[in-house]
Order: sequence, then structure tokens, then C-alpha cells
Amino acid sequence: MLSFSVNREDFLQGLSRVQSIVERKNTVPILSNVLIDGNGEKLRMQATDMEVGISGFVEAAVRSKGSVTLSARKLFEIIKELPGEAMVELQVLDENNAQITCGTSSFELKGLPAGDYPSLPSFEDGEFMKLDAENFKEMIRKTIYASSTDETRYNLTGILFQMEQKEGEGLLRLVATDGHRLALVEKKATGNIRDGESVVIPRKSLNEVKRLLEEGEGEEVEVDFKKQHGVFKKDSTVLTTRLIDMAFPNYTQVIPADRTVTAEVPREDMIHAIRRVQLLSSERSRAIRFSFGPNKMTIHINNPDLGMASETVAADYKGDALEVTFNARYMLDTLTSMESETVEVSINDELSPCVLSQKGAQDYLAVIMPMRI
Repeated sequence: MLSFSVNREDFLQGLSRVQSIVERKNTVPILSNVLIDGNGEKLRMQATDMEVGISGFVEAAVRSKGSVTLSARKLFEIIKELPGEAMVELQVLDENNAQITCGTSSFELKGLPAGDYPSLPSFEDGEFMKLDAENFKEMIRKTIYASSTDETRYNLTGILFQMEQKEGEGLLRLVATDGHRLALVEKKATGNIRDGESVVIPRKSLNEVKRLLEEGEGEEVEVDFKKQHGVFKKDSTVLTTRLIDMAFPNYTQVIPADRTVTAEVPREDMIHAIRRVQLLSSERSRAIRFSFGPNKMTIHINNPDLGMASETVAADYKGDALEVTFNARYMLDTLTSMESETVEVSINDELSPCVLSQKGAQDYLAVIMPMRI
């Protein structure tokens, strides 16, 4: 039966990876558990909710090889409370119970048979696309906020992952939309770029990929897709996901081809002005007005129930006077996802979508639909 000793910090880090994936609703009890498999000098730790799965390794001294599944949450809480830098001893007793000892502390935790734990899709023979880890993390951050949380529009709860060969170079494009706004970002990619292929990845899965990319110092992430599953590999950690088997909308239709009226606005000034003015907006609609005039943009609200607010921001704008209403939260989500000092705001008229982009950067844009009040 499984028996090993492991550094408490290493064990805790491995357990922390699985916390947001394990099933908490207990519809299938074993999905609340983490599978621990020991062999040689490493522990393999695996968790899944049948949609997303993660598998990784932790260095350990394995005295007797074997497997067990234990409550991921309770095991994490136990290890978290043990002294730092200590060695943790774990031994599987009869009937899948595990004894955990560290110093003068001792716990017995009931488990379930490892043989009943669902397996993850295999990608051993995959041909992987390679992405810069920092770039990919940035791409996720710049799109995921625009995906839908409405399960009745299931295809919009995912992010489109689109591959393309362009001018002899591999290109990856991520697109997200909830029907009211859209975010699009593209970066170079190498390896197995399957020109014209696209998949839709669930929002939860990309959140877990982003969490994985924030760990450690790995410079690359490898990506592949087979049938209804995708895989993301970074160092010794593998994350698999079920893909959304529904068509993503034709996003190009909502991006205006002609952007004739553009204002250049200091991004930080615009963010702070929106935050202040929106304090008097309706909690439900978050609607605020944007008025564009010569060399300025005025953000204002007139709420019959609360009062009025107005703030003017200097802007490089030379078009005709224009006034349009937008959701303040949508604007803030987009602006805070950017890094440039200046943002370009393109609006043709009060009924047209607004396109926001970073001045001097062509790889990212966002579209926000106007509100009609």
C-alpha cells in the first residue's frame, strides 16, 4: 500500500492546484477527491470534474508504491495547518484510509478506491503548438472578461481559439463575446499550427490555464486538440479540458470595417472619470453618457432617483459633436485590460458599435455595443 514522505511546502503547492477543479457539489463523491499515485521519487496528483482535469508531479520519497483518493479540500486544509518546511508522512491503511503524520500531529482521513477514479484523455502522441507563456497569459486576461456567464447561451461561455498561417508565420487568435461586447487578441505561435482550425474552450478551463501559467518560471506552454478535448502542458503539469461542441458566432460581422471617427483619450484619466460618474448610475443598467466634442470627452449621468454627475477628459477629437450611451462596467473591464497610456475610441454614430484599441498596438481590440435608453 502507498507510503511516502514529502516536503510540506511541495505537497501544499500540488494540492493548491486542484482546489478549483474538484467537484464540490458531491453529485459524484469521488470527484471531490484528489488521486495520489506514488512510484519511485515522485507523486502524481490528479483531479477532475469531468470537464476539466489536471495532473502534476511532486517530488517525494516513496517507500511503497500505490494509489489512493482522498478529499482534496480536507487534505489541503490539514497540510496547510502543519508547520512550514516540515516533512509530512502519509501511509495508506486498510480500506483506503490514510494516516497523515507530521511531528506530534496525526490524522486519519477516509478515502475511496483509486480504481474508481476517472481517467484523463491521453495526448502522449500529440503534435503540440508552442506558445510563449507570458503572451498566452496576457491573451487570456484580455479576452476572458468578455465571455458570457449565461449557461442558456452555452456557446458564448467559451473563448474561440483560432489558428492561422499568415505571411509564413503561425498566428493564434482568441475571441470572446457575450453578445453585448467582444474582445479579440492575436499573437504569434510556433509548432503545429493547423491553419484554419478553431475550437471553443470553456471559460473555466482557461481560468485554470491562466492560474497554471502564473506558477513557476516556465517560458513555454504546449497546446494540442483531439476530437472533443484539448490539452495544455507546462513543465510537468498537464491540464485537459472538454471543448464546447457548438458553433461560435461570426464575430467579424460586429467589428466595424470603417472607423471614421476616432478620439484619442488618456486611458487612466478615462478610467477614473468613469469610476466616479458611474457612482450615480442605475445599479441594474450601469448606463452612462459619453459626449464627444472638440478636444474633449465628457462623461455624464442624470439619474432621476439619485442625481447628476459629470466629468470632462481632454481628448484628441476633431469630428462632429456626438453623444452615445454605454454600460460603464463594460467600458471599465476593457480599459483595465489594456496597458497603453492612450486608448483609441472609434465611434461612427450613436447607433454604431464602439471599437477600443491601444494606440500603437494592432494585436488587440474590443467592441462594445451602445445602449438605447
